[in-house]
Order: sequence, then C-alpha cells, then structure tokens
Amino acid sequence: MFFLVQQRKKKKGSFGLKYECAMTSEPKSTKDRIASLLSISHDKDVDGIASSAIVWRYAKSKTLEYDVELTDYGSFEQVFSSVSSRRNTLIVITDLGMDETTVELAQTGLSRAIQQGCRVVWLDHHQWSPRAVKSILSLGNKPILRINHNYCAAEIAYKVLMPRDKICEELASIAHDTDFNLRQIDAAIALTDAVSISRFNSIARKEDVTEALLPLLKSLAEDGIAGVWNDSTKRFRNELLDRQVHQYRKERLKRMRKALSGHCDQRIHGKLVRVVEIPSGVTTTDIGTYLTDAENLQIQGQNLEVADLLITISQGGLLGIRRGSNSILCDAAAKLFSGGGHVYAAGGEYGLYDDFEAACDDIFLMLSKSQDWIVN
Repeated sequence: MFFLVQQRKKKKGSFGLKYECAMTSEPKSTKDRIASLLSISHDKDVDGIASSAIVWRYAKSKTLEYDVELTDYGSFEQVFSSVSSRRNTLIVITDLGMDETTVELAQTGLSRAIQQGCRVVWLDHHQWSPRAVKSILSLGNKPILRINHNYCAAEIAYKVLMPRDKICEELASIAHDTDFNLRQIDAAIALTDAVSISRFNSIARKEDVTEALLPLLKSLAEDGIAGVWNDSTKRFRNELLDRQVHQYRKERLKRMRKALSGHCDQRIHGKLVRVVEIPSGVTTTDIGTYLTDAENLQIQGQNLEVADLLITISQGGLLGIRRGSNSILCDAAAKLFSGGGHVYAAGGEYGLYDDFEAACDDIFLMLSKSQDWIVN
C-alpha cells in the first residue's frame, strides 16, 4: 500500500507549485487491511474519466473491490458526506481541485473515513491554495497528495499508480490531447463528445451521472480506447453512440454559430475581449475551441478578428476563459472572478444574471481595473 514518506516542495515556475510525494509500501495487519478502493473523479471531461479508468485498473491489479463516484464541483458536499461512512478503503481522488470554499467539506468527510481505517490519495493538476494543500497533508494515516500543473490528471495517475501499464499510458495520452486542447488524436476528440452526450442526457433526464458514464468507463478500464473506438473506421463500436455523436456535432455547430452572433466585444488595455453566452448542451471547451479558430468567425459575410481574450458565460453565471493569443494569462484573468486554472484556459464565476449586455459591461469593467492578465 502507498503512503507518504516525504514532501518536497519544488520551486515555483510558470505553472505554479508542484508537490512531489515519495512513495513506498507498508505491511498491514489483517485487522486493518485495505480491502476496497473508491475512485472519486471529475465527471465533466475525458481527463476525469480516463483518470478513473486508470484507478480502476490499479484496483484490479491489487485485487481491491472497486467503486466510483463521478462528480462536479457543485456536488462536493454530497460526495464527501458519503465518504465519511467508508471503512478500510483506499480513497483515490483525481482531476478535482480544492479551494477555500470546499476545504472544510472535504476535510470533514475524509477525516471521518480515515478514523475508520481509510487512506487518501489525491492526484490533481489544478491550482490549490496553501490552506487547501495543508488541509490534505495534515490528514491522518499518511495521505498522498500529488499536484503537478505540467500534466493532466490522467498522466499523473498513470505515473503514480500504473507506470508500466500500456493501456494506462494510452489513456493518459488521450486525456492529455483533450485537456491541453491539442486535438491531434481522433479518438480523443470523439471520446470528448461521447462523455458530453452521456452527461448532458443524464442531467436532462435527472438521472445519476455516474451510472450514465459507467459503461464507457468500464470499457476504457478493461480494454482502453480500443474498447469503445475503432481506429480503422474512425467510429465508435457502439452504433447507437456513434449516431448520437454525429447528431450531437451537427446540433452543437448550429448552437455555437447562433451564440457567436450575439457576442459582445470591447478593447481593454489594447486587447480585444469577447464575451459569448454558452448555449445549453455545449461544453466550455467546445465553444472555447470553436471561437478561437479564425475559420469559424464569420457573421453575415464578415470575418471577425480572433479575440485576445475569450470569455464564455453559462446560464448559471459560470465563466470559461480562453485565449486567442499568447499575450494573455487566463489564470490571472480568472482570479478577478474568484476562479483559477492555467495560463491557456481557466474558469471563474460571475453569478446569476438576467441581462447579458449588463453582465458583459460588468465583466469588461472588472478586466479594466487590472493588467495582471496581460503578459508584460
């Protein structure tokens, strides 16, 4: 079983702080032997799903009973409340960051689980506050925390848990392609859409997201991407899923084009800032990728300029932040809206709104008060 021997805090670089955890194994008595593994991962994208699939393969390699909870940031209270009832379980959390608003929720639930013989491994690549880092490292039973902003979560899970497993290596590379928005692997692009479809459908039907994504997760854990994708035909092996993805892409394109037509632009500190409402059924990543490609920026025969800073706002007031030029620091822009992320992509929160144009004015005003989001 893994446990934390030593924490080494590496120097601060352009992607933030890295926390490296040295690992070894510790013999355990029969009385408190870890018998099961609970995977808690992000339900919103391929990185979270691939991370959980890698954790599943790890559980199988150690003959541990596997269970999974796929969640999003608004559901931490429910997830960590249920964790508190676990006993003698290895709890592996992937692709979920923690900030000031969630520290106490996670710490309370995990502390109770640890008192009942559980252990915690947390593998992530998001920005963490010093308080959040300290709260996890101060847990009992020798927790492991690995944060590295240079990798996606699946890559960290692969390197920490299953470094010699070829399927895990493949899953990590696919997650990297999606999370860093490289869009170089056909299977990765298709898998992103499959996850979105399953998630959106389950939310619309008020069904459990984990149950909806479980068949996809199980196939990835058992056979890797080959379990769901035929690379020769460039189609999903499940014909229904393949048809759903094809239809989803057509409908998504229509919605994104319509969203672009209602955009708001303003130059701030010499940079073009564009705000667009995210239509329902479209992810922040999808619309961000679409709206930062010059080939897509045509309205009534007019070619729009690619925005230096693109901000998308959801109906619930969440912000997606992407850049169209390297002169922008998305993570710095996100901090103005109580958010965080990477230099190339981040997220924040505006809050509920009724008037889109008024919301745009507020966003522009906030950005005008600082130049921290612009590379000097």
